[in-house]
Amino acid sequence: MDDILVQWDQSIDKAQHDRLKINYERRRFLHDSYKATAGLALLPSISLFTACDQTPHITQAQLAHDDPWKTFAAVQLILFPDDGNGPSAVDLNATAYLQFVLQAADSDKQDVAFILKGIDWLNQLSQSNTDKLFIYNNSQQQNSLIKQTSQSSSGERWISFLLLYIFEALLTDPVYGANPNGIGWAWLEHQAGFPHPPSHKIYTQLLKK
Repeated sequence: MDDILVQWDQSIDKAQHDRLKINYERRRFLHDSYKATAGLALLPSISLFTACDQTPHITQAQLAHDDPWKTFAAVQLILFPDDGNGPSAVDLNATAYLQFVLQAADSDKQDVAFILKGIDWLNQLSQSNTDKLFIYNNSQQQNSLIKQTSQSSSGERWISFLLLYIFEALLTDPVYGANPNGIGWAWLEHQAGFPHPPSHKIYTQLLKK
């Protein structure tokens, strides 16, 4: 395994690894539970069960030139590509959704720090292998770097978090800024619940009552 990835693993102690694992598995369990009961048609993503104040209004295009979001977008597109088999991460507005989640006031600060720091580690790995930041590599090089990243414990956990948020962007109600026009629901042939929540009755607003 690349020395950069070894250093990433060593930078996170066992207690933090265990906590990240627990947080991820809790979100995954809730996510799967709501998916199984069609609850995602009615509720926001699991990551939004904290008291965010407003819904995102930023699009992928608005983040195209801003780091770390343009690098997140490139990684997401590898994980959920535009391959003609359903919507891509770009179609789902997944990067803007991720930004909204990570910037939410009540998001777990250590999770946020871990996810953001992953871009730094990825760029270090990229520079070690290709002498370029990740974003400036071609698609073949980027895929190779993501595969390398997944071979470390920390890298695998980081990719798992990113995939989870892409799945949330695929399934959440469009009122939360992802899944525009229900594109994810249409692809999955999922019948969303009615009525959809108006902006003043989204889950985060109901939490305040």
